[in-house]
Amino acid sequence: MAFKLGREKRNFKHSGNVDIVKTPLDSGVLGEANMDGSISVDPSVDLNSPLGRRVIKHEKQHIADIESGRAAYNDSVVMWEGKLYIRKEINGEKVIDGPNGRWPEGHPNHPWEQSAINAEKE
Repeated sequence: MAFKLGREKRNFKHSGNVDIVKTPLDSGVLGEANMDGSISVDPSVDLNSPLGRRVIKHEKQHIADIESGRAAYNDSVVMWEGKLYIRKEINGEKVIDGPNGRWPEGHPNHPWEQSAINAEKE
């Protein structure tokens, strides 16, 4: 989760009641749900393409889970359904010690990712 203060100009788009900002993300990351209720999307993603629509549905589910209190996160932990899971970096890879074991961030074995993956299909 990151933010910048100051005179930065952002190109916000809106999808429903969610602000979407195009910003470069880590390699392999197409979208991120932010704790402020916005969604960051990598500039390589065309929001009008099938992939872009899938990314937005996925991240909107994360936002819904955050707003409902089911999920939250910061740089150190992920909270899912009232339990905290540690985030760390091992050999340059970001991982989370989640309820199903240690997996890379964004891995479908994390239950919060399953929630978002299921939303992509709706």
